[in-house]
Amino acid sequence: MEKDIDFIFKCLDKKFVFFYFVLEAFLDFIYYLVPFSFTFFLTLPFTLEKALLVIAVFILARGLHIAGDYFLSRLGANFFYNYSNVVYQEFYKKLCKLPTETISKYQTGYFECLIEKISSLVVKVLQAEYTSIFVSFVFLFYTLYGQSVLLFGISVVVSVVCVYLNIKIIQKANRQVENLYEQEYEYSSVYNDFISNIRTVKLLNNDKYFLNKIKRESKKCYDANKKYVKSYCLEECVRNILLLIPFFLGLLKAIVDLSHGIDTIGIITFYISLQVEMDFVFAELSSTIISWYELKVSKNKVEKMFKTLDFRREIEDFNKIALEGIRIDYPSSSLVIKIEDFVIEKGDKISIVGQSGQGKTSTINLILGNIEKYKGEVFIDGVRLRDAKIDVGVVSQEIELFNTSIRENLCLDKKVSDEQLEMYLKELELEEIFSFNKGLSTLVGEKGLKLSTRKKRRINLLRSFLMDKSIYILDEPTSNLDVHTEKIVVDFIIEHFKDKTLLLVTHNEEIAKICNKFYRFQNHELKREK
Repeated sequence: MEKDIDFIFKCLDKKFVFFYFVLEAFLDFIYYLVPFSFTFFLTLPFTLEKALLVIAVFILARGLHIAGDYFLSRLGANFFYNYSNVVYQEFYKKLCKLPTETISKYQTGYFECLIEKISSLVVKVLQAEYTSIFVSFVFLFYTLYGQSVLLFGISVVVSVVCVYLNIKIIQKANRQVENLYEQEYEYSSVYNDFISNIRTVKLLNNDKYFLNKIKRESKKCYDANKKYVKSYCLEECVRNILLLIPFFLGLLKAIVDLSHGIDTIGIITFYISLQVEMDFVFAELSSTIISWYELKVSKNKVEKMFKTLDFRREIEDFNKIALEGIRIDYPSSSLVIKIEDFVIEKGDKISIVGQSGQGKTSTINLILGNIEKYKGEVFIDGVRLRDAKIDVGVVSQEIELFNTSIRENLCLDKKVSDEQLEMYLKELELEEIFSFNKGLSTLVGEKGLKLSTRKKRRINLLRSFLMDKSIYILDEPTSNLDVHTEKIVVDFIIEHFKDKTLLLVTHNEEIAKICNKFYRFQNHELKREK
């Protein structure tokens, strides 16, 4: 069983990352070699030979840096782009293994926002100027040491204090990240909910309510973000002050030496040019450290979400499914659903009826393996449901189509000829599809919004049939259909699902005629009828 869920960094090519950092270190060394060369060549008397050397070093270093930077940028851009794709795919694989109970706790847009944030943070962290900081400090401290050992020691101590204080301040800022992310989740949940149901929003014609709710959630995010920004802006201020001290001391010593007749023009030029560069580099490093903490928070959320993954083996065919002594408790409502003895044998056509809220949906979810907490056992040919699950075709009341073509919605990865599709569509009286501009290639829109509910129901039924499962659960397949369309659906089920094992949740008497077993929920307990 796969237990490792730390896919975020395991998706990285470690050898490439190492090569990337080595090449970046080489380019940074060349970059800082130019200002460092000033300490040797910008000395009095400044001769033509020294000027030519400065120009030669500058041209050579810049030429190598431009060429190397071009090569590094191309490699890095492609690598990190591919990494994002891979980590998205791994996240999707894990998401498919999440129990339905866990998925139901989150708004669907949250998953997309989370992996997008993680991917961008990892790329930002890896592209940071770590080697630039190291190389610039080497040149700085080497020059300070050449001026004075005491100056070198003071600068090292100040730099250590600078790093320590900045880390402490950022850690404090990190405590605000958790709260900010929680508020952002609430905000995105509300916003994405309204966006994904924009047609319903428009039909309700109450813009004021929806906009005010979005504004309230946005204000909570803004307040949480203000606290976070205050913390890391303090870090920026402290960093800039402390970072200036070594340069100030070096410049002060250089000016004192210059007043005593020692040529320090090159050193002064070096400090000024290096300080400007290091200011940018440190700002980026600080931003990277913040990103590290944000990544840590996001990573913890992913690990918490993927703490329990479903790695049960899937059984495609079976002879007998048995539910024995099942008891499903819902403590919040004191509801208890009981199924003492329920057997599904291959080829059975079973009808389950009962009033709404009695336990029909819970029974379906249990057989599908979507309920984790229950008493009793479910066996698939003697194998516990806790160790395996059955591959079930489901025709649910909730109709979800993808924003792809009608053909792709129907077939997914199945190879079905247009002739076969045409035959089935005519049986379901969906031949109108062929009159669309692009026929079976017509895009149905998000959630199938271009199609009527009755069309989507029949497409959903046909799609499930084409998946060719050994067992099907049909949950009220004729609900909310007019009499004529209901008859079409019933006839299709009777004709094409006759060789399948069926679990039918329906009150339709015509479909019930094909059943050989009948069950009813009464007082939240499933009983077989004679």
